[in-house]
Amino acid sequence: FSLSVMVGLPVSWITVQYMVAEAQYGGRITDDLDRELFNTYTAKWFCDDIFKPTFTFNNYQADYNYKIPEGLEIQQFRDAIDTIPPVDSPLIFGLHPNADLTYRLKEASEMIATIIETQPKDSGGGGGKSMDEIVK
Repeated sequence: FSLSVMVGLPVSWITVQYMVAEAQYGGRITDDLDRELFNTYTAKWFCDDIFKPTFTFNNYQADYNYKIPEGLEIQQFRDAIDTIPPVDSPLIFGLHPNADLTYRLKEASEMIATIIETQPKDSGGGGGKSMDEIVK
């Protein structure tokens, strides 16, 4: 079997969708609703439309449009990767913009709780060793 035999033939998107959504990644998804969501994403994004110049993964107006770079040279892909924002908008995942705020508040609360937990505790007794002495 040689891939050169397949050059010029249409892509079997049903096969690609199955291989990605069920075999390669889908086998790691244990929740039925998550698997259904992943199958929906592959059906939407693994099709002939991805090769159209107007195709973007996000279907909303945004500062950045997620799309497949045009061209075949590796540098074109590297340049495109360098333009991807460091933080994805929740909209790309179909979430409300407040989802990012909720995530950041939760992350900040967990960080503050961790910092507080690592601070020395007052023992109240006064006769024992301090936390710093115990660590030393």
